Amino acid sequence: MALPSSGEIKASQINTEAGRSSDAEAPLSGSSSTPQAGSLVKLYEDAGVNQAAPHSYSEFYGAAFSRILTDVYWPDNGPDDFYYDGSIGDAINLAVGDIIYTDSALTNPIDDSYNTLYQDPSNEPTTVCTDGGLQIDVNSSGAITSINCFPF
Repeated sequence: MALPSSGEIKASQINTEAGRSSDAEAPLSGSSSTPQAGSLVKLYEDAGVNQAAPHSYSEFYGAAFSRILTDVYWPDNGPDDFYYDGSIGDAINLAVGDIIYTDSALTNPIDDSYNTLYQDPSNEPTTVCTDGGLQIDVNSSGAITSINCFPF
């Protein structure tokens, strides 16, 4: 899902796209020209929202909130970073059917040439498994077909 590409856009829509409550406190950029932590502009930094002042809601047109899946390996390659729909929450919430992308704008799903992805365990929100390694199988549309944590 992405935000509208034209017309009226509201803070509630921006919050919802980011997986937050629609009525979450939503300062546009904070009290200075540099976007502050917790502001909508800073929250969407990886989605391509301009971080230079002045800021406006129109900067969010077409933006898709994404989250990052870090340090992913696939046979004979990696580590690399991939992305997924931010409304899913932390990476630990990824499930069969979710789509993995090569870009933070969520426009280029990975394909089955990646086949199986691996990730080492971590307590970071950018990793899926905390107690073991991760194995994700994907199809030609980038959708997860199986997801497993295994002992290290």
